[in-house]
Amino acid sequence: MEQLPQLTDWGLWANIVTVLVFVGGVLGWLYKTGRWIFRKPEPPAPPPPPEPPIRIGVPTGRPVLGRDADVAEIRAALLADHGEGVALVNSGAVLAGQGGIGKSTLARHYAKTHEADYHGILWTLAETRQEAITGLCGLSNALGLPTPDQPEIQHAHAVVAKIARSGKNWLIVFDNVETRADIDDLIPEGAHVIVTTRQGQGWDGFSTRQTDILGFDAPDAPAVRVLMDAAGRDEGAEDARALAEDLGGLPLALVVMGAFLRDAEMSFSEGRGALDAILDRAPQNAGYPNSVLGAVRLSYERLGPDARIVAQLCAFWAAEGLGPMLLLEAPAGQNWEAFLDLIPDEAQALAQDAPGVRAAFDELAARSLLTGAGETREMHRMTAAALRGLDEGAMASTAVALLAAVYPGGDRNPSHSPQWPLCARLTPHVQALLAGGAAPEVAAWDYLLNQAGIYLDQIADYQGRLPMARESLRIKRARLAEDHRNIAVAHANLGVAFQRLGRFNEAEAELTRAVALHEAHRPGSADLASAHDLLGLLLLEIAGKGAPERLPEAARRHQQALALRRELFGRRSAPVALALNNLGGVRSAQGRGRAAARLYGAALAIWRAVLPASDARLAHGALNSGAMWLMGGAAEKAEPLLREALEIREAAFAAQPQHPDRRDAADWLIACLLTRARAGVNRGAKEAEAKRLCAQYGFDFKKRQSNALQYPTAPKIGVAARINTLNKAITITYTA
Repeated sequence: MEQLPQLTDWGLWANIVTVLVFVGGVLGWLYKTGRWIFRKPEPPAPPPPPEPPIRIGVPTGRPVLGRDADVAEIRAALLADHGEGVALVNSGAVLAGQGGIGKSTLARHYAKTHEADYHGILWTLAETRQEAITGLCGLSNALGLPTPDQPEIQHAHAVVAKIARSGKNWLIVFDNVETRADIDDLIPEGAHVIVTTRQGQGWDGFSTRQTDILGFDAPDAPAVRVLMDAAGRDEGAEDARALAEDLGGLPLALVVMGAFLRDAEMSFSEGRGALDAILDRAPQNAGYPNSVLGAVRLSYERLGPDARIVAQLCAFWAAEGLGPMLLLEAPAGQNWEAFLDLIPDEAQALAQDAPGVRAAFDELAARSLLTGAGETREMHRMTAAALRGLDEGAMASTAVALLAAVYPGGDRNPSHSPQWPLCARLTPHVQALLAGGAAPEVAAWDYLLNQAGIYLDQIADYQGRLPMARESLRIKRARLAEDHRNIAVAHANLGVAFQRLGRFNEAEAELTRAVALHEAHRPGSADLASAHDLLGLLLLEIAGKGAPERLPEAARRHQQALALRRELFGRRSAPVALALNNLGGVRSAQGRGRAAARLYGAALAIWRAVLPASDARLAHGALNSGAMWLMGGAAEKAEPLLREALEIREAAFAAQPQHPDRRDAADWLIACLLTRARAGVNRGAKEAEAKRLCAQYGFDFKKRQSNALQYPTAPKIGVAARINTLNKAITITYTA
C-alpha cells in the first residue's frame, strides 16, 4: 500500500498560521466596527441632585395658618413686571404694621413656601444697623469670603457686592427695621428683599403693604383656626370665633391666649370671661394692644414663681439671645459680690439653681411667652412690653446687676479681644435696657454703660457707642460731685465717641472740658496727661480734614502729655513711649519726616525695653516706624519692622484670623514687599509672598500693586503722610 506523504514543511505551516491570524484580526476589527456603527445610544447620565438652598438665620415656628393669600401677594410684588422667574433686578417688599400682627411670621411663611426658588436665603435681625451688618456677614463663609471676627461695614459691603456679582437668586429678609437709612447701603443688587417694620412710610421703590389682622368673621376664619390650634381644640368653633374677635385677630394674642386655655383647661367661653376680668383691672398702656396685655397677663398669673422671675428679667433684656446662661453665669462673675445688693434673695437662689432656671425657661416656652428651644430663646417685643407693665418689684435693677456681674472688666476688660464673644452676647441686652429707659441710676448700670461702650468702640460700632457715652455722663453727674475724677473721664469718653462719628466740634468741646476739669482738680496727674493726648489726637484728625493750622496746637497737647508722663513715670516708661508715638504722628503730618522717624524710633526703643516681646503695643511702634521708612524710600529697613508687627498681631489675635489689626499690618507688609519687588529685590519671592498674604486676608492683589506705586524705591526726605498712629487704641476706661 502506498503511504501518504509526511507534512514536514514547517515554513508552510507558519505561513498558514500567519494568514489565519491576519484574517481573524480583520474579522474582529469588522465585528467591532459594526457594533460601534450600529450601537444603541447609551441613556444619558441622571442630572446631579439640586443643591439644597443656603439657609442662614431663618427662624422656625409653628405652622402658619391663613396667610397663603398674603404670600401670593408678596410673590407677585417681588416678581412684578419682571417675568416668571426670579429676576436679577432689585425687588423689595415691605411688610409694615403694628407689633404682634405677624409681620415676621408672614415673612417666614414666604421664605418656607418659596425656599426652592432661591439659591440662598438670609434672615437677619435689623433693629439696629449693627445687627444688619452682623447678619449679612454671616454669609461670608458661604460666599467664599473671609469670615470677620468682628463684623464691620466694609465686611458687609463685601458680602453685598459678592451677592450682586453672583448671578444667583437670593432672598434677604431684614427683620424689624427701625429706619430705612440703617439698611439702604446693605441691599444687594439683584436680590429679592423683604423688610418687616412698624414704619410704613419712606419706602419709595419698594412694594409696601400693611400687614392685616387675621380674619374672624366665620367659625373657620384664619384667626379662629390659629386660636383653636394653639389651644389644642377641635370643637367650640363659634365660641372661639367670639374670643378671636375679642382679641382683635392679633396673631400674638391668639397664640398666647390659646396656650393659656390649653394649660388652664378652660373653654373658649370661660376664656372670654377671664379676659374681660383681667382687662378691667389691668393698667392701660399705649405701648401694646389690650388684647396682648390681657393674654399675657392671664398666662403670667398662672406661672410658677421661678418662671415669673425669668419672664420679667427677659422683658427688660433684648428680645433675641435670651437663655438660661444669662442667669447661670452671674454667680461666677467677677462682680457678683459687688452688685449682690441689687438682686433679691429669690433671684439669687434661682441663679444658682441650673435645673430650676432651665425649667422656668421651658415653662415660658410652653405658655408661648418665649419661642425657640435650648440655650437660645426669643420674646416678642409686645410680650415684653406687656410684662414690663406688670413689674412687681426691682426686676429692672436685677436685670442690670446680673449682666454687670459677668460683663468683662478690670484685667479682662473689653479692649482685649478674647473677651469679645462674651461682650457680643451681653451688649444687646445692655442696649435694650438703655432703649427701655428703665435702668436705675446705680453703680452697676454705670459700669455696664462704660464697659459696653468700650467694646462697641473696639468693634467700630460708633453709632451704638454714642448713646452709651451720653447716658454714662448723665449717670455720673447724678451720682458724683463735679470734681470727681470720673466726671472728667466721662466727658473724655463722650468726646471720643463724637470724634469717631466725625462730629469734631462736639468732640472738641467735651475733650476741652475734660482737660479743664483735670487741670482744676488733678493738676499734674496721669489723667490730665491722657486728656491732653486725646485732645491732641482729635486736633490731628481735624488738621487732616483740611485745617492744618490746628497742627501746632495738636503738637503742644502731646508735648504737655509727654512732659507730665516723664515727670510721673520716668523717661523710659510705656506711657512716655505712647506720648512720643503720638507726637510723631503730628510731625509726620507737618512734613517733618526726620523728626517723625526719630520719635517713632524712640517710642519703639522704649517699648522694646519695658514691654514683653508679645505686647501688642510693640506692633504699633514697629508698624509706625516701618511705615515711615517705607514712605521715606527705605523699604529694606521697613520690611523687618512691618514683618515684626504682623507676627506680633498674628500671635495676639490668633483666634481672630481677620482681626482689623492683623489686616492692617498685613496691608503695610504687602505694600513693602511689592515696593521691594518693583526695585528688583528678589522679585519673584516678594511678589509670591504678597500674593499669599492677599489671599489670606482677602485683599485684591492687583489693587495692592497699584497702591504700592506711591512708595518710592529710593530714599526720600520730608515725607508728609497720614499713617497709622495709636489714636484708635487710646480710650480712657473707667472701672466702677
